[in-house]
Amino acid sequence: MNKHKFITVIGPIGAGKTTASQMIAEKLKIPLVDADLFEQNPFLPNYITDNSRWSFATELFFTLRRIKKLAVLPKLMTQSSVVVDSGLIMSHHVYTKNHLVQGTMTAAEWDFFSEIVADYEKALPHPDIIVNLLADPKTQLKRIKDRGRSFEAGYTLEYLKQITDRIDEYVRSLDDIKDITLINFDTDKSNELYGNGQKKFLQLIRQALRD
Repeated sequence: MNKHKFITVIGPIGAGKTTASQMIAEKLKIPLVDADLFEQNPFLPNYITDNSRWSFATELFFTLRRIKKLAVLPKLMTQSSVVVDSGLIMSHHVYTKNHLVQGTMTAAEWDFFSEIVADYEKALPHPDIIVNLLADPKTQLKRIKDRGRSFEAGYTLEYLKQITDRIDEYVRSLDDIKDITLINFDTDKSNELYGNGQKKFLQLIRQALRD
């Protein structure tokens, strides 16, 4: 490895971010920072009844919680490469931006939100490797139903399509950024992160770490 690198795993709900992040950490023996939050957000009850009124507070809570988790990165990266599950990419560029696109957050709120995030990002390393897990929204919905998490019960196919669109938009924005390695990996088939698929997946990560 030329230097210690920061790997972020992104992808839509149900694409396998947790599985992939844990696999990278275990097989490559590097630390994992789990920023895919499952904790209770105190603003959610109000958000459910009034999306537009409470979207800013709801997303800011999640984003700042992720930023606190990511504060360990500079210290960890003095010793090793690190893998992060979700992180600020999913929080800000995907979930929060979706509110802007869907009209549940105003342009002024988005600009102010982005300003807050930019101030915090200055103190954090930027990803060297972004692993983008691909899955069709219908596959996502089936996996969500199969795992039966209560807080995911309200996800619809339309919402999953929206989140997938936001990820696609973000990935396209990386085209002109030369110091980021993007790895797109299709997990639409259930075995893509297991068996031969796992071997292929880890080979891609190891190569990116060597480059």
